[in-house]
Amino acid sequence: MKKQLYSMLFGSTILALTSFLGNSLCAQENAPQGTCVDPVISSTSGPGSICDGESATLTATHDGEGVNWFDAEVGGTMVGSGSPFDTGPLTTTTSFWAEAYNVGTGVPITGGARVTYGVNQHTSVNSVTSPWGLAFNADVDMTINSVDVFIADASPGTLNIQLKDSGLTILEDEFIATPAGNSSNPVQFTVDLNWFVPAGTDYNIVAESSPDMVRELAIGGFPYPIGTAGTVTNGTINDNDTNATTYYFFYNWTVTPGQNCYSDRVEEVVTVNPIPAAPTGASNQDFSPGDTLADLDVTGSNLTWYSDAGGTNAIPDTTPLVDGTTYYVSQTVDGCESSLLAITVTEVLGVAENQFSNLVLAPIPVKSVLQIENKQPIAIIEVFSILGQRLLLFHPDQHNVEVDLSSLAEGQYLIRLTSEGQSITKKISKL
Repeated sequence: MKKQLYSMLFGSTILALTSFLGNSLCAQENAPQGTCVDPVISSTSGPGSICDGESATLTATHDGEGVNWFDAEVGGTMVGSGSPFDTGPLTTTTSFWAEAYNVGTGVPITGGARVTYGVNQHTSVNSVTSPWGLAFNADVDMTINSVDVFIADASPGTLNIQLKDSGLTILEDEFIATPAGNSSNPVQFTVDLNWFVPAGTDYNIVAESSPDMVRELAIGGFPYPIGTAGTVTNGTINDNDTNATTYYFFYNWTVTPGQNCYSDRVEEVVTVNPIPAAPTGASNQDFSPGDTLADLDVTGSNLTWYSDAGGTNAIPDTTPLVDGTTYYVSQTVDGCESSLLAITVTEVLGVAENQFSNLVLAPIPVKSVLQIENKQPIAIIEVFSILGQRLLLFHPDQHNVEVDLSSLAEGQYLIRLTSEGQSITKKISKL
C-alpha cells in the first residue's frame, strides 16, 4: 500500500494527545538535557482490507521512542498508541495517521502530591464502586516515574493501576505484584510506572482493584502540588469524582517534566469491505440417489458448505446427499463470508430405487461388521465421515457383502452403494 508523508506544525500546546510512553531520554545519547530530536517513520503497514465489523492491526517502523495514531493528517483526535496497534471494529474505510515521538527530559521532581499519610486508615477497592484514586492536572508534559502506596494487607497481592484521560479513556493499565504489608504499620512500596502525560486537565490515576492499602477519608487539603509540574485536585471513585475530599492510595509522586518532539505523520488506510448477502437458492430441494452438494441449485461466489447451522464444520461439495438432511452454504466476496443459506434435501425415487429395492443393511447401529444384502450385485461401497471425507472404499461386486467397520470411531457415517451405475447413500451409526 502506498504510504504518504505529511508535515505538521505544533504550537506550545499539544491537543488531543492521549498516548503515553516510558521515562526515557531523547534518541541521541549526547543531546543536551531538555532537547529533543525529531524521529522519522520509515513505513507503516496493515492488512489493507478487512470485512465489516472486523479489527485491523497496524504497525509503524520508526526510530522514535513511541508512536501514536490519529484520525486526521493534522490535529484531530488520537485513537491509539503503540506498534502494533489494534483499531477495534471498523464499519467504514478509515485512514489512520501514525506519529512517532521522542522526549527531551528535565530535572526529576520528587515528593509530589501528598508525601505520606497522616491517619492510618486502610481498605481494598470495593468492586461495586471501583475504581478508586485521584484526579490531577498536568501543567506541563511530564513522565510519572513512580508513586508510593502503603500496604496494610498481610498477604502478597496484585494492584491493578490505571491512567485515564478527561474522557475516562484508559490510557495505561498495569497489574503490579505487591508484597505483604502490615495493618498497624503499613509497608511503603514504590510502584514504578514511567507513564508519559501530556499537559492537560482532569486526568485520573486509579486502582481498579487492590490489596488492603492506606487511604485517608475526608482529610481535605486539596489541591496537592506535584512540584511545578501539576496538581492533585481531588479524590475520585466510580469514575465520577465522588468522595472528592478523600485521599486515595497514591503518595510521594516522582515525575520528570519533559517536552516532546514529533515525526511527520504517515497515513495507513484500512479498506472495509461489506459482508455479502447469503447465496440464493430454494430452501427445499430434491435430489437423485448418488447426487452430491455440487448438484444442488445455488447461486453465489466461492461457495462453502457446512454440516451445521453455526458454520463451524466445513464439508466438501463432493459430500453425498442424505435424504432429509439440512445443509448450509455461504458465499465469499472480496474475502468476506456471508451468512448461511439452509437447504433441506429430499431424495426422489428413480432408477436407483429399483436397483436397491431389496437392500438390507444390518445391524444398525453397527459395532464392527456391517452385513449388506441386495438383489443386484454391489460394485462399489464407499464410507464417508459426516464432513464428507471418504474413509473406506471397497469393490466387492457381490450380492452379499460383509464390511469391516471396526477401524472407525463411534459416531455417524455415510455409506454410498453403487450398483450397475446407480448409487444410493444411507446414514449409519457406529457403536
